[in-house]
Amino acid sequence: IAEFWNTVSNLIMIIPPIFGAIQSVRDGLEKRYIASYLALTVVGMGSWCFHMTLKYEMQLLDELPMIYSCCIFVYCMFECFKMKNSVNYHLLFILVLFSLIVTTVYL
Repeated sequence: IAEFWNTVSNLIMIIPPIFGAIQSVRDGLEKRYIASYLALTVVGMGSWCFHMTLKYEMQLLDELPMIYSCCIFVYCMFECFKMKNSVNYHLLFILVLFSLIVTTVYL
């Protein structure tokens, strides 16, 4: 393990969001909340992989999920006061396009 404490500290970004996603499913919340928790989990796992190896490929697993999860959070923020179970396809398209552009630039 290249950076032991940075690796271990990522457990806080992996374990609690898993429980949050499970609780969101149990409470019947919208899928966007489950996606938010799972995005945090992926960020934690990517950071875990990067700090364990310090390789470029793992750095991408660290940084790109942060971009994707921010897009999910932005979507959730804009959708706070919407009708239940409706989808804003325009915003979704813009955020997916942004994510694809950032990913292309990174690669």
